[in-house]
This record gives sequence, C-alpha cells and structure tokens, in this order.
Amino acid sequence: MTIAPARPPPNGPAAPGNPPGDPRSRSRSRAEGQERTIVSRLPRRRRLAVAASLLAATLVVGACSATGTGDPGATTGEIDPDAVLRVSASSPFQNLDPAQPAPGGYPYLTLIYDRLTMVDSTDQVVPGLAKKWTYAQDGSYLELALRDDVKFHDGTPFDANAVKVNIERGQTLPTSTIKQDLASITGVTVVDAHTVRLNLKPGTGAVLPSALATAAGMMVSPKAIADGVDLKRAPGKAGSGPYVVTEFIPNEKYVVKRAEGTYWDPNAGRLAGMEITRVPEGATRLNGVISGQTDLSFVSSANEITQARQLGEDGQLKVTTRPFRNVLGILLRANMGDLKDKRVREAIARSVDPAAIRALFADTCTPTRSIYPDSPWEDPAATYPYEFDLAKAKALISEVGGAKVSISFSAGTNTEQPATAIQAAMAQAGIDAKLNPTPNSETEARFIAGDFELEVSNTFNPRLDPAGTVDNYLIGNYKLATDPEVIGPIAAKAADPRSSVEERAKQYHQLWERLFSEAWFIPICNLTSATIASPKVVGAEQLPWTNLGLFDLRTVAMTKG
Repeated sequence: MTIAPARPPPNGPAAPGNPPGDPRSRSRSRAEGQERTIVSRLPRRRRLAVAASLLAATLVVGACSATGTGDPGATTGEIDPDAVLRVSASSPFQNLDPAQPAPGGYPYLTLIYDRLTMVDSTDQVVPGLAKKWTYAQDGSYLELALRDDVKFHDGTPFDANAVKVNIERGQTLPTSTIKQDLASITGVTVVDAHTVRLNLKPGTGAVLPSALATAAGMMVSPKAIADGVDLKRAPGKAGSGPYVVTEFIPNEKYVVKRAEGTYWDPNAGRLAGMEITRVPEGATRLNGVISGQTDLSFVSSANEITQARQLGEDGQLKVTTRPFRNVLGILLRANMGDLKDKRVREAIARSVDPAAIRALFADTCTPTRSIYPDSPWEDPAATYPYEFDLAKAKALISEVGGAKVSISFSAGTNTEQPATAIQAAMAQAGIDAKLNPTPNSETEARFIAGDFELEVSNTFNPRLDPAGTVDNYLIGNYKLATDPEVIGPIAAKAADPRSSVEERAKQYHQLWERLFSEAWFIPICNLTSATIASPKVVGAEQLPWTNLGLFDLRTVAMTKG
C-alpha cells in the first residue's frame, strides 16, 4: 500500500463539528506516468473532517481496504441476526429514488442502495463500490476502480456500465435533485467492466470523491431503470445494498429486510430488518426509547439532550453526543423585498446576539461566526463583519426608514425557539418581522424554490470539500449569491483538483468574506446532537453523519437477550 496524502498546513486540519483535539495527518505524493494517485491514511482520530476534504481536493484516492466503512461498534454480547431494529427519526422521507431525494432524505436510502464512495464516523471519505479513485495528471478525468463482486438484487451485475447509466440519469432526469453534484462531469467513459472514467470540465471535480458518498453516488440497477420500476415508492430489488424495502409510506413509515445472499461488507446488514417511523417531536422520540417502544433515535433540543445525558450516565441508555457540523443561522434572499437593501441585512445580522440564542439551548448551541472553524478553509485573520450591536442595527433601520420581513422556520423543530427570539431581536431594532411556521417536510424545498425571503435554519451544512458548499448554497440549489457572475470565476478556480490546498484555500477565503459581508447567511451557533439507543444496540456510537443531524444505519446491529 502506497501512502501518499497531501502535506497539511502548519496548523493541521480540524473537523468543524468534532470535539477539540490536535491530530495531524502527514502525507507525501508522487506522480506516476500520466496520472497521480494519492492514497490516504485512515487514522481513527478526531478533527479529521477537513483532512478528508483536503485529501480529496489534492487528488486523494480511496484507502487500500475496501471491506466497509469502519468499526461496527463494540459488541457486549452475541449479535442477533433475527433482530429487527425500531428507529424513530425527524427527517422527512418523501421518496426512495436516489436521483430525487428531498433535503435530508438521502440517509434512509443507504440501506437499500450502495454508493461509489462512503463517509465514516470521522468524516473520512472511504471506499464503497469504488475501491479507489485516481485523477488524471491534467485533471481531465477521475478514474474509478470498481468492485467486481457485487450484483444488484435483481441479478444485474454492478459494473462500469451501471455507473454510466446512473450518472447520466442523475444529470438528465428533469426532476433530479443531484444535478449540481454531478455538474463537473462532461461524460462517462467505460474503460473496461470494472474501470470507469468520469470526464471533467477543465479545472473542476475536486468535490466528487465526497459528493459520490451521498445520493449522487448511489447506484440503481440499470435493468430496473430500463424496466420503469417505481423507484420513488416501490424500488423492490433495484438496489445492491444490505437491505431491501418491504413497506414505504412517505413521511410515515419505512420498513426494510435483510437482502438475500452474502453482502460484500461484513459490517453491514447484520439485522433481520429495520422499521423506521417518522416522529417530528424530539420529546416523543426520546420517550419512545426510554419506554422500549423504539430502539434507536436522535434528539438535539436542550431539554432532551440534558435528559438523555442523565440516562446515559445512569446506564439506562447508550447516549453519544456530538456537536453539529451544521450551522444554525439565517438564510437570506438578498434580492427579495426589503432585503434588497444591504443595510437591512446588516441590521438583521447586528440585532442577533449568539449568546442569547445559546441560552435557549442550555449551552448546547456553541456560538460560531465561521463555517469551517480551525481549518485551512477558513482564514485565521478574518473577522466576522457584523457582531451584535443593537444600537447600530437601530440606526441602520432608522436610516432606511423601516423594514418588513417574514421569518420562515420549520414548526416543531429546534429552529422554532431561535426564530421567535430572532423576531423579538429584530423588533427591538425597529424591523417589522412576522413569523411564518411551515411543515418541516416543506421548509427547505420552499426556500430553495424562492418562496421565502428569510429562513431560520439548521441546514447550512459545510460539505467535506468546500466546493460542495459553494455549489449547493452560493451558486447552486440555494442560490444565496446575488452576483454569481462575480463569484463564479473565484469558485471555479477554487474547485480545481490540480491546485494545492493552499491555492484553493485562498479562493475560499474570498468567498466566505463575501458570503458574510453581503449577509447572505448569518451564522449563529452549532447545536449538539445526541444518539440514544437501548443497551442492546451495537454500533450507534460510530454512525456517520450524526454531526449533520443525519445518520447512516447500514452497520447497526443488536445483541441477543
């Protein structure tokens, strides 16, 4: 195994959502012929989210091991292969088509569809169906070496042609929600049965290794696609994952059973099945685990976090807490209504006191003015331009002559209290702010569609590679930037996989400065997530994506007794 990761900056990489620490990820690289292949170490340490993105950005390939996504969790008893895990979760699951997942819905799909790459619990990008990946020396393509021992559940072999079919479907399906993640791919070349090249626009594609660990890299049987299988409601045997779906009621119930045959990842598919129920209320989810009605759930509000921690200390439940990588903040449409005036946006930013929001969560929401803290993607010399200053906010609104805004938020979620507090803060600054509670299953989609001018949200998710953050929030889906013609060239230069980390970071520093100075997004704090499980559950402590308020359940198991 050749170790050739990229040289880290002097301060070392740090994961934005992980507990403090000071690990380093040392590396070296070499060119071989027309290609450069870099293979990353996979140390089980903290603060490595950015390390993963740095390696991906500097021509990182997958680790040598290709047998799964890591530690399945400490086992305190014999694994029960006949157990059915009962899960409650708040994120909506509207359909099961990986090319059309709703925001926050793609984690449910990891049970039935495999991905080309995956992310482990330390935010490292690791092999999935792709054993390794290599950028061309000139950056013209990303080549994937694929597993040769995988079949879809309908009997269709997984191969390079399957990758081509899925990538092209994700790019061309009119209702695709993954187009942005695949936008850098200009074509797919089948080299041989188990080698495929993703041809790239010049200077693009640094985001792909991490993007392919989400819905964009999920593989569906080409036969199922050709046969017109209803992937949204009844995908049947269209996937190759550890489970197959047996019952699906959108936003209510999702049931899977273990797929027949031997699965390629021995850490996954260890249960007879899972029953997942959507329960929006955090207190109800927690009480369900306490009472034994469910085995596993997740909470993030202060009351539930405090109660869960106590139960964990008492040994009644397994409880793991983790700071969110997501940033709780305010998304603004700078081209709508009174928000067109930058002074109004600045006044909103200055009216909000992060310390007051933190108090709402009993100190479980850590104030932040950054989206990539303690990492090379953030300029250490930069300062947030609009700190809390109510007097300045009042003066700005007085200068403007008043302002009106509507504050949208997901009713019944952990954004409701902050939205109410922010409304009160705006009122003190002289802003006429009205609350607009909306169903959690609709809020993000409606903001993306342009229905709302302002949203208090916990869904600003800094991607492992910042190219994905820019693509999703500034230029792509959310379209927060009102001057894409200005930031577009900067973003393009930053996303070049041929550039060094240092070169790319300089461009992102410019983009974050503009994001904050234009007040397209106002960062407030990072909430805390708690994973709560019965003592029988194995592997809940190592779930990927819990620092996003999401989860990947494929490796969870239960013990007997």
